[in-house]
Amino acid sequence: MKFRSLPEPGFAWPRWPNYGEEEAAAVSRVIASNQLYAKEEVLSFETAYAQFSSSSYALGVGNATQGLHLALAALGVGLGDEVIVTPYSWISSASCILMQNAIPIFCDIEDKTFGIDPIKLEECISERTRAVILVHMSGYPSRVHEIKTILAGRNIDLIEDASHAHGALAAGQRIGTVGRIGVFSLHQRKALAVGDGGIILTQERELYEKIRRLRSFGDQELSYNYRMSEFAAAIGKVRLQNLDDDNAIRRRNHSHLTEELGDVNEIEVVQPAPSDTAVFYAVLLRVHGELNARSKRLARLQNSGLPLKQTWDPLHRHPHFNPVVYPARGIPWQMDNYDGPMRDKIYAAVSLPVVESLCPHGLWELPVHPPVGDAEIEFAVEQLRHVFK
Repeated sequence: MKFRSLPEPGFAWPRWPNYGEEEAAAVSRVIASNQLYAKEEVLSFETAYAQFSSSSYALGVGNATQGLHLALAALGVGLGDEVIVTPYSWISSASCILMQNAIPIFCDIEDKTFGIDPIKLEECISERTRAVILVHMSGYPSRVHEIKTILAGRNIDLIEDASHAHGALAAGQRIGTVGRIGVFSLHQRKALAVGDGGIILTQERELYEKIRRLRSFGDQELSYNYRMSEFAAAIGKVRLQNLDDDNAIRRRNHSHLTEELGDVNEIEVVQPAPSDTAVFYAVLLRVHGELNARSKRLARLQNSGLPLKQTWDPLHRHPHFNPVVYPARGIPWQMDNYDGPMRDKIYAAVSLPVVESLCPHGLWELPVHPPVGDAEIEFAVEQLRHVFK
């Protein structure tokens, strides 16, 4: 295979998403209806997504952050309560806890699925624990069934942040339906891309009704303006029809990378658990070697045209949890009524060795959304092999 130091003229990694005539027709239908905020299109999309996910109920919202906030509010999580959460995710997986003035408890990840480690979870549970938020990062199912078993009988609710995992399966069960509540993102970059939006799943009628009330302001209980637009729902219903086919392409691209890079010792194409079906919002590459060498290699690969990126810093180091300016709402772990494990502690000083060893430098992400195909994967393999030779 001849190495090309730069991509051929005109080469560009395919963009995601690609909208077409069906989405345009859906948007035009909304315009013609003269009804732009949540009504028939949203209801139709909710019904379709619930059927796709084998869920009893689905509710559309403005984005997944709103969905996570509503999940905690509906479960009654509040002041003085602790919520165990992963440190390996986007900020909203944990900042939603602060929205309820509850206390995040960061649990380290395990090094296979990069989700919450069930063994370490046991050590994080206290008498104040009210909920666990786990994340299926990059479309790789976490060990959700093991975690559900640990929580059984403890009056601790399980929330799945499945923002990356539309259509994924954990031991044959749809992701987002294992916990009491599942939340998905419909953001522009996600596998089901509507521009911005979110969807909440639950199997429980009572929870569904409460979330539905809290979603629109004016209820007797404090409620919010968290509705989905008709535009987002109309686009979402179109793209939902293609989701299984799109996920099949992502899986094929992952298999192709796995096959071609199996003998490159410094790169590991991360695999889902054998019992699970991942959907690869991005393929995770575990990268070994000295830190400076990894950084130089990443820069070379990015310059070649590969849209590789490092994963972000662990969340317990984020300024939201290490505030320099005292927020107006207060700091819940410093309030007089709180005497739990984070009292007088500094989040950035908490030891989480697995996530700290991997993030951000030890895990790289490569998007494999359609229309990425064999030509792009072969180009990626060529570049990676050259840089890691």
